[in-house]
Amino acid sequence: MKQIKIATALIALVGFVMFTACSSSDDDETNQGNWTKVTPFKGVKRSGAFSFTIGTKVFVGTGYDGDDYWNDVYGFDINNGYWESIAEFPGTPRERAVAFSVGGKGYVGLGYNRDADKEELRDFWVYDPTTNTWDSLGLFGGSARYSAVAFSIGNYGYVGTGYDGDNTNSDFWQYDPSSNTWKEIVSYPGDKLESALAFVIDGKAYIGAGWDNGLHNLDFWEFVPGTDGGNPTWTKRSPDDDESDYDEFKLAMYRHDAVAVTVDTKAYIIGGVSSTGATDKTVYVFDATTFDWDDRTSFEGSARSLAVGYVLSDRIFVGTGQNGTSRYDDIWEFKPNEEYDETY
Repeated sequence: MKQIKIATALIALVGFVMFTACSSSDDDETNQGNWTKVTPFKGVKRSGAFSFTIGTKVFVGTGYDGDDYWNDVYGFDINNGYWESIAEFPGTPRERAVAFSVGGKGYVGLGYNRDADKEELRDFWVYDPTTNTWDSLGLFGGSARYSAVAFSIGNYGYVGTGYDGDNTNSDFWQYDPSSNTWKEIVSYPGDKLESALAFVIDGKAYIGAGWDNGLHNLDFWEFVPGTDGGNPTWTKRSPDDDESDYDEFKLAMYRHDAVAVTVDTKAYIIGGVSSTGATDKTVYVFDATTFDWDDRTSFEGSARSLAVGYVLSDRIFVGTGQNGTSRYDDIWEFKPNEEYDETY
């Protein structure tokens, strides 16, 4: 009788192991996307830095390390593989500024510095890489603010939303570098936003995520610039809640202070702070040709918000940022078309 009990127990154990193995195999589906750690950022650990790209080079600067605001700036050329110091940003040191590039020059403005006479900043500056110099452009057309969105399409830069110290905004402004002028254009039609994300694919911008009044935003809008600098057209691109990828869309949008980068017709949304208040590592992809949403391998560095993300020669990079009181200077490359490999 004792032998029968042992045999029965062994059969049960084998069955349990086989079931567990099958379940593990089902759950361990191959994730698409692989992360590798690359050359770290040259400056001190920081969050809320700006970044813009010109050709094969990215420029990253300013930010906050938890004690001090910085105005140092560094450039990284994908062809050289190292960071080098460039001319310091001449304005007030800051975090949460906006940046974009047009016509081979970089534009930086707005932001926040709690130690300044006016915490919310309104000034704008231009950087010329051919002379390694910064010049003042005067004041932004709208109110002083931080955590706004910015992007460029064609010959114009665009800046909108953000928090001005009293109000969250939905206004949008177009900048013409040829005349150094700002023009207010049709406002963002969704809920007011701060700490949102924006990216450009095929001459169209997409704006989403972010929050206001303590609530995260589920709107997702497409921005098509007007002809000859005219008013843009806004089209809502949020999927219906009965569509198969709605859950992925919702998880992608329910965050603030995230990173968004684009390669070809796809955008990758990375990190930030989720609707639960936790700093996030998840990655979601949006395909502008099909308007589909899907997930990808999560970021393999420490979870973070207020990071920088950029693309050089179709290669995606994410780095710096913060999680609570921790700041970072590491840089990671994301390869979205590779299968996940935990050894790299």
